[in-house]
Amino acid sequence: MKFTHLHVHSYYSLMDGLNSPLELVQAAKAAGQTAIAITDHGTLSSHREMQIACKEEGIKPILGVEAYISPTDRFDKSSKTDKSIQAYNHIILLAKNKKGLENINILQELAWNEGFYHKPRIDREVLDLYSEGIIVLSGCLNGLISKAIDRGSLDEARTLLEGFKKTFGPDFYVEVQSHNPEPINSALLELADELKIKAVATGDAHFAKEEDRVLEEAMLILSTSPKMDKDADFEMSRQIKDINERLNYLYPDRRISFQDYNLFIQSRSEIEADFNKAGITRTDIYENTMEIAEKIGEYDFNRGLDLLPVPKTNADQKLAQMASEGLKRLGLAESQVYIDRLNEELSVIKDKSFASYFLVVADMINWAKENDIMVGPGRGSAAGSLVCYALGITDVDPIEYDLLFFRFINPDRNDFPDIDTDFEDRRRKEVKDYLKKKFKHVASISTFTYFKDKGVVRDAARVFMVPLSDVNRAMKQVDTFEDFMDSPNTKEFRMKYPEVLWLAEKLRGKIRSVGVHAAGVVVAKEDLRNFAPIESREDPQDKVSGRIPVVAYDMDTVADIGLIKVDALGLKTLSVISD
Repeated sequence: MKFTHLHVHSYYSLMDGLNSPLELVQAAKAAGQTAIAITDHGTLSSHREMQIACKEEGIKPILGVEAYISPTDRFDKSSKTDKSIQAYNHIILLAKNKKGLENINILQELAWNEGFYHKPRIDREVLDLYSEGIIVLSGCLNGLISKAIDRGSLDEARTLLEGFKKTFGPDFYVEVQSHNPEPINSALLELADELKIKAVATGDAHFAKEEDRVLEEAMLILSTSPKMDKDADFEMSRQIKDINERLNYLYPDRRISFQDYNLFIQSRSEIEADFNKAGITRTDIYENTMEIAEKIGEYDFNRGLDLLPVPKTNADQKLAQMASEGLKRLGLAESQVYIDRLNEELSVIKDKSFASYFLVVADMINWAKENDIMVGPGRGSAAGSLVCYALGITDVDPIEYDLLFFRFINPDRNDFPDIDTDFEDRRRKEVKDYLKKKFKHVASISTFTYFKDKGVVRDAARVFMVPLSDVNRAMKQVDTFEDFMDSPNTKEFRMKYPEVLWLAEKLRGKIRSVGVHAAGVVVAKEDLRNFAPIESREDPQDKVSGRIPVVAYDMDTVADIGLIKVDALGLKTLSVISD
């Protein structure tokens, strides 16, 4: 009795999926499964974490995405004025091999940078163009085919199925879920059999274990902010011991609830029992999940690559030449103290293969200065480098102020140094535009915020509608979760509302939102899509110019791959000084 989950959401499906990839993989392993897919909503951010988790647990990863697909084309925004037109549907894409993953990366970048309208959308044109190596499932109740059936347009559904079969052949499958309405599943299976397309069962898993159901409901309440029932009494709600029943009492009309669906990593017997209840007793829908798992090949896992742009000449020689010329410009070239210090630093930089990094940063700063963009004098440990001073990266003489180079670069460590650079904030975009023009392969870096500190306590209290006055009084003198747990000022609150403590502890460490790193950009010598997924975000420092490309990983993951962060921070103070 074998089965593979092919439609699975992690906490990278923001405020919709609950668990980390590792928790999902462990649940699949506990259910006796040997492979598991990851298919987050419109993002590939979970892929690397999924690969690591699967390697640790000895499970085969199936990397994919629940993509958003426009029913017309990716540029169409007519749903803004015509409510009869749906802006997007769902479709499952699974990478069969390295080529398939490469194509999914391309499709998702196009979705974020060309098709973004409410969601990152692809269309049939680009899906057909980049179809190689991709396995496609027809999607959930919001899929193109299910929606056509729901409208009573069986001919349209048949035409769509024929089109996907023509493009993907035996790598296209009709997806059925036990919680779909019976007429939808019946029509899906009848059309699949008629057109000789194999069908697969999926669970649309949003949490790892059955006992996580109430946590999923709590997260959905935080995500959708349903109104509390006007007739509900808070003190009465506290008498309800079952948390699910309590949430139903407080929020009886929730727009989204998974409470009645088994959207966890079920075993084969559990999911088969759900389908049997739904009147579907055929077993090929489970066997076909194993067929898909067997089709999946190896993926690349990049780590420690050297991806910085390199000059046409030798980077170490060019850096040494520029630093020596800088000493001359500063009038320090005749001092043996400065010459010895410079040579010592250059030796360490060469040994660590960091020369290209210094050249990229120096090029960025010197261009800014040449274009009358005010640049900060330098801060942090970079002020301890004579090479930085000679290149014009900093304006601080480390020897005059007795600053240590080895606080900047530790010879015993191989991680790249951080050179924090400040530009006047209103012209920071010009600096980033220059980097893109000069090096081409440039993107900002994603950040992920988590449920943590006193914020998670406030979130947990909000779920249970705890009076805000009680929350504010307890949280007034604490900053961290540990403060909350240990402070005598919160003891009364903790004793009075143990359910808040329980939920806050369960939510801690789960992803709450995504953003853009304030300063960091990655600069590479090759197409970034070869090494990491690319998305887009609104630039928090420039909301006029539209969306900017971002690597869909955080800075630690980016560094692990070998994509080096260059810091270009916009500082309002410099704009004021410039005026």
